[in-house]
Amino acid sequence: MATRPIVITLSQKSVENAIKRVQQYQLRFQRKLRKFVKELANVGIAVVDTNMTEAQYTFDGKIRSGSDTSHNAYVELNSNGSTAEAKLIVQGKELLFIEFGAGVYYNGAAGASPHPKGEEFGFLIGSYGKGNGQKKVWGYYDENNQLVLTRGVKATMPVLKAEQKIIEDYKNVVKKVFG
Repeated sequence: MATRPIVITLSQKSVENAIKRVQQYQLRFQRKLRKFVKELANVGIAVVDTNMTEAQYTFDGKIRSGSDTSHNAYVELNSNGSTAEAKLIVQGKELLFIEFGAGVYYNGAAGASPHPKGEEFGFLIGSYGKGNGQKKVWGYYDENNQLVLTRGVKATMPVLKAEQKIIEDYKNVVKKVFG
């Protein structure tokens, strides 16, 4: 965001003009700040979508991929002029299983977590429900009372990878938005 120097002389008009230019700069900066924060969050949405699609699991008796699952990723932007905050919100029925993994078959030992924050958040392999994820294969009954066998789902960590990509790309986004 290139700026030109503001030259002030000791006159009422010069000072008023300088104040006006500073206010214009402030408004431009606030708009760019909102854009910057939103662009950063949008970097994460692409990563979430890609990693949700890569997930493979059995659900309702069918082998599914993340492209079969419905998830919703969007940006919620809040700003009050001098600050801007974006939240990357991801919703989906299978999101926690895809983020942290389920079952030892894909994710290693029971009681551990392939996700760096799995232990911190209490999402350990085999700890959900009746602990069936401690087995290599387990079953459950779907809403049609049909037995579904599953090996769980590998942790593809879409939200964690989105965070990492945002951190990795922030300098490029700064250059893109602020020039």
